[in-house]
Amino acid sequence: MNRRNFLRLTFGTGLLASAGYILKEVFIPAQLDVGERRTLEAFLDTLIPATETPGALQLGVAEKILAASSDDAQYRRLIKKGCGWLDGKAKSRGVTEYLLLGEREREDVVGGAAGAPAGTLARIFFERLRSDAFYHYYAHPASWRGFGYQGPPQPDGYPDYIKPQSFLS
Repeated sequence: MNRRNFLRLTFGTGLLASAGYILKEVFIPAQLDVGERRTLEAFLDTLIPATETPGALQLGVAEKILAASSDDAQYRRLIKKGCGWLDGKAKSRGVTEYLLLGEREREDVVGGAAGAPAGTLARIFFERLRSDAFYHYYAHPASWRGFGYQGPPQPDGYPDYIKPQSFLS
């Protein structure tokens, strides 16, 4: 083996290894690390804080979103990039991570994401996570007492369903 073939083989092996790494990161992103989880929890707490009713964190919304992201690489990538965006906004405000911002500053950052142009990372992240957070939050019976919902009519249903409805009365 001469020097030229050796360099070609070495260079080719390096390219294949780096391409494999890049493809793995694109198609199978790593699970969220501790900092990203804390950022996600702070974001969810800003969206649905605890008031008279429990907040998103008390009802396990973060855990449900994390469980959904563990099976969906694209969703996990969105969360990772969105948490990075939130932390980047926090750094521009003088702190190291979103979690360390005050309540009003967090709300301003979330408002910026909500008002971002359609199709941007901030807007997509905000809309998807807000939708999923509300879905998991309002599916929990403990959230219902805040607006007087007594729960679904089932399993009892409507016992007089056989009687014709009178819409004119």
